[in-house]
Amino acid sequence: MATRKRNSTDSRRTLLLVTATEAEALFFSQMRKDCRYGNLTVVNAAAGSLKQLLTFASREKNRNRYDVAYVLFGLDDVGCTIEEVKEAEEACVTKRLNLVYFNPSFTLWFYLHLGKPASFIADKAAIEGQLQKAIEGFEWTPEYLLTDGLNLHMKLFPRHSVADQNARDYNRIAVQATGAKATTMPELNMAITEICGQADMSHNTKVFK
Repeated sequence: MATRKRNSTDSRRTLLLVTATEAEALFFSQMRKDCRYGNLTVVNAAAGSLKQLLTFASREKNRNRYDVAYVLFGLDDVGCTIEEVKEAEEACVTKRLNLVYFNPSFTLWFYLHLGKPASFIADKAAIEGQLQKAIEGFEWTPEYLLTDGLNLHMKLFPRHSVADQNARDYNRIAVQATGAKATTMPELNMAITEICGQADMSHNTKVFK
């Protein structure tokens, strides 16, 4: 009888991921289930501003004593500028919070699974338009993720490492255009691997289309 592969780390530290929107929380909850990350907790702050998001995350981290906490948002989600993000990063050092941001929106992460943009893209609509062409029925809504997009993470997973490298390469383009990275998702990916271990996808495999 085959034994189930376990995804564990020596320390079993806990990782908290606080998202700005419900759609982001649903996607990462898919990831948590698909990869069997038992020590990852995903919470939706439903925050309308960066300040509200950080306040919620700080309280959540302290109340439940998580070892590591990341706060994830698109700049468009919380209506902030890259300058405000830089200020928040400095303030978060004492709060022991890590920021995972996307300029202009979280859908950039999906776009990076398809390829690396040749120039900086500031328009969220342009990104989502390309995603709709590549992923049948794609909509960045909670309703989509609970129905036709229920397996979105599984479909994207085979290109996860490609997307991570594309993000690093694209950040060089973004820095030249804006003075800052377009996303810090690679840092979150590293933390997830370090704290939660390697993804265990043996129970289910799907092909990106």
